Amino acid sequence: MTRLSFQKALFYTGIAIILWVAVSFIYAPIYSVLTQAFIDDTGFNFGAAGELAESNRVRRAIQNTLLVTVLSVITVNLVGIFQVAALEYISVKGRRFLKFAYAMPLIFVSVVAATGYNFAYGQTGVVTRAIQSVFPSLPNDWFSGPFAVVIAHTFLLTSFHYLFLRAAFRRVDYSVVEAARGLGASNLRAFRSVVLPLLLPTIFATSLLVAYKSLSSFAIPAVVGGRRFDMVAELILTLNSLRRADMAAMLSILLGVSVILCILVMQRIEKRGSYSGGSKTQVAIQRIPLSNPFTNALVHIVAYLIALLQLLPVALVVVYSFAPAKSIIAAVVPSSLTFKNYAAVLSGGDAFTPLKNSLLMGGAAVGMGLLVSLFVVILANRYRNKATTAIDLTFMLPWTLPLPFIAIGLIATFATPNWLVGNQTLLGSYWILPIGYAIVVIPLMIRFLRAAFYALDPYQLEAAQALGAPPLYRFLRITLPAVAPVIILVAGLNINMILSEYTMSAFLFNVNNKPLSIALFEGARSANPDQAAINLVYMTLIMAFSYFIISIADRYGLGRSTRR
Repeated sequence: MTRLSFQKALFYTGIAIILWVAVSFIYAPIYSVLTQAFIDDTGFNFGAAGELAESNRVRRAIQNTLLVTVLSVITVNLVGIFQVAALEYISVKGRRFLKFAYAMPLIFVSVVAATGYNFAYGQTGVVTRAIQSVFPSLPNDWFSGPFAVVIAHTFLLTSFHYLFLRAAFRRVDYSVVEAARGLGASNLRAFRSVVLPLLLPTIFATSLLVAYKSLSSFAIPAVVGGRRFDMVAELILTLNSLRRADMAAMLSILLGVSVILCILVMQRIEKRGSYSGGSKTQVAIQRIPLSNPFTNALVHIVAYLIALLQLLPVALVVVYSFAPAKSIIAAVVPSSLTFKNYAAVLSGGDAFTPLKNSLLMGGAAVGMGLLVSLFVVILANRYRNKATTAIDLTFMLPWTLPLPFIAIGLIATFATPNWLVGNQTLLGSYWILPIGYAIVVIPLMIRFLRAAFYALDPYQLEAAQALGAPPLYRFLRITLPAVAPVIILVAGLNINMILSEYTMSAFLFNVNNKPLSIALFEGARSANPDQAAINLVYMTLIMAFSYFIISIADRYGLGRSTRR
């Protein structure tokens, strides 16, 4: 076989594998959810919809989800817009500290954040014990239900404002603000009447992102909401465990429709574009000092209070991860500091197993995802037609579906022997969870890799082709080295996400592959002080890894041009 025929065989084999992955792990699960919800042995059956409508628990879960979503959108916007104003518009002392504190939601996410809030404010939490030492009448479960979930969302979902609204704020033309102030407008009125209208498209987009995350919120209500508080995503898991797969599928479809509506509205807002300040030459935004002493003091107090509330759970987790196990659930202040907790986790015993499982499954999922994503992006770049566009959109589908929907689809598809995977039963096997992870991370990989490929220097590839270099050689010697930094960063970001991923893990894990997120969730409900100490070490390690990856991505610029 000649080199050219070998490369053609490799290319067509890649296409066959891509199509198999798309059919087996995207379309087949979607089809399974639809058939499970609407079809039974007698044909079409909408009985599950009727049972859901009659269930008081389901109605309460839907009401709770809507209530939490609406309140979260309001409170997150209030806190997020204030944070951005304190960082970019108002001259506030200690801006570096505030920037560090307001960035905490970037590393304090998912089940890590939920467990951290439970450790700080839960029934035996450090803050709860401290308050009860002064006010003994405070109930142990004061931090629970919709109040706790909304508070957690309020200080965790501001990451969208920190990332996107700050960037939009820096594009505001300061000359417009100066003009408003020249006409007699106060700083507050100029912000309200001039700056906010310019930021409205981004505020709408971040609001929809908050709504998207709140609608499908799972880990936070599961940990801090309390045993009597249900939201839709958590109830889907409960229904599936009760062997009501039809009701679970129907409810996941309802959640999926809600999420897709949010995405469609976001896309409509993006197409409308952003408002402009109206100046041909923009003046960079400048921070304004507050002349009124009372207003200035109030802004500083609120800014630092928000910073402390965001830092407190993180600081408590890190400090108590070095505390002796006995003092973790008994003392307000650790009696001493020790490295024994870290030794227990990293020494290779039972406590290390969930961390090892998550690293191995994360590595496998990222490896599979990179192979698929690279081939899809190369295919879309090389052949710009309807077929490659359809393949590209296919692998972006999981981004538009809530994780419970995807998980229910995988369960329904592979709960019995399936010819798509060699007549094997994947449910209950080790590989079902890494496959679920891979399906979830592929859209993010495609998005960043596509940006990296667009930034390639086309003249280098054309020169190599003119010199007779075959496609595989051009890819290995020119393309791959150019996009390697983006590949490494994307891999790190996705492994970081998988370490704290809870929703997919809760649906698909088994005794053979128990991941770190499930160990964290189980530890949060345990009264064993040794387990609490191990949990704190898990959380600190995940946050340290998150900070490391995000710092590298920020320093080297994920998706920047790779041209030389």
